Amino acid sequence: GTKTLTTQETFNNVIHSGAGTLQLLTNLSAAGTFINSAGTFNANLLTNTVTGLATVNGGTYLASTATQTFNGGLTISGGIFTGSSGAVDVNGILALSSGTLTAPSGTFTVSGNWNKTGGTWTPGTYTVVFDGTSGTQTINSGASNFYNITINNTGTSVQLVTNNLTQTAGGVLAFTRGTLDLNSLTLSLGANLTPAPTVAAILNINGGILSGASYNLT
Repeated sequence: GTKTLTTQETFNNVIHSGAGTLQLLTNLSAAGTFINSAGTFNANLLTNTVTGLATVNGGTYLASTATQTFNGGLTISGGIFTGSSGAVDVNGILALSSGTLTAPSGTFTVSGNWNKTGGTWTPGTYTVVFDGTSGTQTINSGASNFYNITINNTGTSVQLVTNNLTQTAGGVLAFTRGTLDLNSLTLSLGANLTPAPTVAAILNINGGILSGASYNLT
């Protein structure tokens, strides 16, 4: 059956481990961690803000048209995380080791490392924004494709590690600010790359290979 959660209070740790559906009726705030290990967590057009690590290790997390904020990172180690038309904001590491992650059609921002070691990443035709603010933000694609990628990093750089990075045909690589460092790996473009000369951004080949569609770096 469906269980509902109605509160204006802030929880510490939230664990959903029962069968059926847990559905929000008001916005949820967790000062500690969040775990969905069974059943379905339905954000139901409402926000869920987690201060600590959010983990989906079973069941299904249904994001909504409202913003889902994970300030301690998001780990998917089983189960399903399904984005919707709302924003998903991961302020920390996004780790996918098993299960399924489906991109939202709304804004999808990641400020920490992207680390895919297993599972299934389904990008659709949507955008992942890498917006780290300190140090080097790394991308381990796990040999999975992206569609649209936006670099909006104010830290040291966004750097490829472990795997090459490939865009699905038609996808766009966009620079807002920051450096994308190929780090001796291969970036295969899905569409033309023409960074505007006024954009404060750098593509650092660094021993790597830029392949695929045409590009203009003037």
